[in-house]
Amino acid sequence: MNEIELKARVADKAKVEEKLNSFAKFERSVTRDDRYYIGPSGKGKKIRIRKETENETVTWLLTYKKKENRRGPDGTTSEVNEELETAMEDPTPLVQYLEDSGYTVALRKHKDVLDWVHDGATLELCNIPPLGWFLEIEILSEKNDEETVQAAQKKLKELLLKSGLSEKDIEEKYYSELLKECNENK
Repeated sequence: MNEIELKARVADKAKVEEKLNSFAKFERSVTRDDRYYIGPSGKGKKIRIRKETENETVTWLLTYKKKENRRGPDGTTSEVNEELETAMEDPTPLVQYLEDSGYTVALRKHKDVLDWVHDGATLELCNIPPLGWFLEIEILSEKNDEETVQAAQKKLKELLLKSGLSEKDIEEKYYSELLKECNENK
């Protein structure tokens, strides 16, 4: 599947949460702890192992993404990610293999997430320490051609505005970049 996503900074979590509750259906609260592994060369694509916890139930997911930022006709940037993901019962054998093969953890990320759904989109209000609150709006699509992406970008922007945020709140950088910047500024 292809994930077409818009991410925006949230200054007032309560206000955005109230707006989301006014038009979207609340689905769940979940915690996600991600470890991103990178190969021995320190270059190339990252592999993510995610521990997802919901009501004390733990799910492990292995994800490989091809990420790309695309600018829409109106200048709004969204992520278009080809995502390959599978559930795992226990990540220990894979982690051991990666470490024995020279892979290292390049990044750790924690997210506390509140999920809503509306009109084929998922809206996630996320706290990412130490970065703060963000609203992620995503649409999954089997296609990622220009027409499909532009239609999704238009819908993402409409949902952003409906959530009480504006275009100036859009964050174009990946979380990995923001976390790296945050760590460098300590």
